[in-house]
Amino acid sequence: GEVATDQDAMPFYRPPGERSAHAGAWDPDDLLVVVMRRANGDVLGVLSVDEPASGLRPTDEDLDRLVAVAHVAAVAIEQAQEAQRDADHRRALERLLHVSSRIADQRSRGGVLDAVCAGIQDALGFEKVAVMLPQDREMLRPAATAGWDAADPALTVELTLSQLAPIMQPVHERHGCFLLDHEEAEGLLGLHQSPYASRCNGRGPYAWERHWLIVPLHGGDGEPRGVIWVDDPADRLLPGRERLQALRLFADQAAAALEAARDFEATAHRAAHDALTGLGNRATLADRLRHALQRVKRSSGALAVLFVDLDRFKDINDTLGHAAGDELLRVIAARLDETVRPGDTVARFGGDEFVVLCEDLAGPEDALEVAERLRTEVARPIALPSGVAQVTASIGVALPDRPDRSAETVLQAADRAMYEAKAAGRDSARLATPGAGWP
Repeated sequence: GEVATDQDAMPFYRPPGERSAHAGAWDPDDLLVVVMRRANGDVLGVLSVDEPASGLRPTDEDLDRLVAVAHVAAVAIEQAQEAQRDADHRRALERLLHVSSRIADQRSRGGVLDAVCAGIQDALGFEKVAVMLPQDREMLRPAATAGWDAADPALTVELTLSQLAPIMQPVHERHGCFLLDHEEAEGLLGLHQSPYASRCNGRGPYAWERHWLIVPLHGGDGEPRGVIWVDDPADRLLPGRERLQALRLFADQAAAALEAARDFEATAHRAAHDALTGLGNRATLADRLRHALQRVKRSSGALAVLFVDLDRFKDINDTLGHAAGDELLRVIAARLDETVRPGDTVARFGGDEFVVLCEDLAGPEDALEVAERLRTEVARPIALPSGVAQVTASIGVALPDRPDRSAETVLQAADRAMYEAKAAGRDSARLATPGAGWP
């Protein structure tokens, strides 16, 4: 036989043979199908038969038997599909539980999002998964993906969370997810063309056909923090209730884990940074200085520690108030941080004391030049709500004179040099000299 194609219809099979002159003969162009329905009356499929062995068109009795066979087949197929869905659902939940445990173990946002993408891909059968979070100019950008080429232009479509609002409306909601036909989604978003054309498409009323499926990630306040975008279902079918519910459950757990990861990162940041200025704190400085002292043993460059103490800072608090003093410390911290190189460390040591750690310097003269730039920046007037203030700084500079110097010893040497600068009249820098300036 051959496959014939009507311009406005699907291809159909035409068996070999010529039209018979017999009135009851089966004609090669005859088509006999029986609609198979689900228990609720929805169309399940069709049963198509052709080329009867008798060469005759079926009688009424033949048609009754064919309808009965189609009914039995529909019941069997529906039961098999339900059993398969149940099995898939159980497997997805088992996989979800496994992945959820992986998410709970993650301590960083990146680890959480990678586990989310891998889990949805493995458990729910979507070949492409992307977690999209607001980044530059609030544009959604992939924070983690599975199955995507990192250079795919679909991942850089210019959309924000607020611009996605038209498709995240109750009319499009399915079990906590938002599922739309691609033409409707693109029309609501004002896109001239789809950012991605699905590869795993099917045909029929239950087929995936370039649909949009997104799941919002809600923060603790209920507001969306991002979305999970899934595409290319491996079975080429629209997801049913069970899979959508599993996807929503996964997104909820992922969002909770993401919030926990953010809390962890925030806690870690607070533990390593000064609350007032945002600079590294004493513990961070000590850790970086220890590592820098190890590196300098293998480097030709010099390391320097600059101990910066504000002169007569107490007068600012006494005359302008502690709020003004805090604001002045924030401004000074920002100036110090902006003056040094990107790889240098600026830390608040305590009160009105700051420490700057510089690596890969040429030597003492280079370190003193850095100190002079810092001193100049500190001395610039500062406009505060309660008035204009101006402070100076005394700076002690220490470069390890031996490779076995400890972090504590280098800091003490810089501290002593700073007090020498104060004793010499303040607003100056002093270099800790080997021997006299070292503890």
